[in-house]
Amino acid sequence: MTVIYAKIIIEFMRVKLNSEQLGKLSHYVPFEVVLDGPRDVKGFLEILGHNMPWDEMGLGKFGDALKKPNRVTFSVESVDGGFVCDIHPAFACYLSTILPTPEDKD
Repeated sequence: MTVIYAKIIIEFMRVKLNSEQLGKLSHYVPFEVVLDGPRDVKGFLEILGHNMPWDEMGLGKFGDALKKPNRVTFSVESVDGGFVCDIHPAFACYLSTILPTPEDKD
């Protein structure tokens, strides 16, 4: 009997999102979002990532170009002033395009 183990390597980026940023992201879903803890944030980010335009933005360069990843949020931890999230690199790139930068506030 031969046993073959498939090694799956999930690479992610660690980002910190504060409450203000999460509030701005909540405008991208058609319902009110209540983010009381890490579990809520993780679920919300998964929903937001489901609508991520994979091929249109060239995000396929972070994985299989034909298939979006099944998961985009791997873990979320509560920290002072926000949440530290381990997310898919393509999702981090997508968030950077929809969140305003400090220069946009001027």
